[in-house]
Amino acid sequence: MQRLYNCMTAYILGAIPPYNCILASKLVALTLMFPKVRKDFYQKYKDSPSIISGKNKKSHLIYIDTLGAFGKSAIYNRLLNWEFIDYTKGQSHLHITANGSWELIRQVVSEDAFETYEFGQGPNWKMRTLRKALHELGLSEEMLSIGWQRGYYRCPLAENWQEYLLGDTNRVVWKSFSQTDLVSYWHERWVTPRLDNLQTRLELYPDQ
Repeated sequence: MQRLYNCMTAYILGAIPPYNCILASKLVALTLMFPKVRKDFYQKYKDSPSIISGKNKKSHLIYIDTLGAFGKSAIYNRLLNWEFIDYTKGQSHLHITANGSWELIRQVVSEDAFETYEFGQGPNWKMRTLRKALHELGLSEEMLSIGWQRGYYRCPLAENWQEYLLGDTNRVVWKSFSQTDLVSYWHERWVTPRLDNLQTRLELYPDQ
């Protein structure tokens, strides 16, 4: 793929109580398709040279992806334009760093390692640092292998996203999503049925 700079990974998508009861997490995922998101993305990066190549590139947001925390995620189930692709395989730092072990890691890795976390200074900084820490502790890198698979999801914003990302075309054919239509879709598909169900239960069981 020639145009990774036209891709974005969404790390945290969800909704806190009480909004999770009406599946607002699905709305959050849908907001990534708002035209304003890709316009803001373009404005932010249009004059920013690539750290690696030093060149200014067309900063169209063409493709968004994300991972389910544990296996598949209900957030993207039957959700417009979000597609489950497969499960991940390989290594991760989440099962180590999520339990408060980062402070221990800082004790065994030199301070120099914590000054190389900026983009452009090598792949996944936490993974590199963890490998150093495991080596210092005399532990195997196999500890980085995760015992669960994470669902991988994609959300392309252009009809011709594959051709564009591969460099076969410079013309973007955007998918016709509007903010109003996406919010209406979420409301009609998930909010209205839940409100109707609640109203029915209140009428049938007024004393509960």
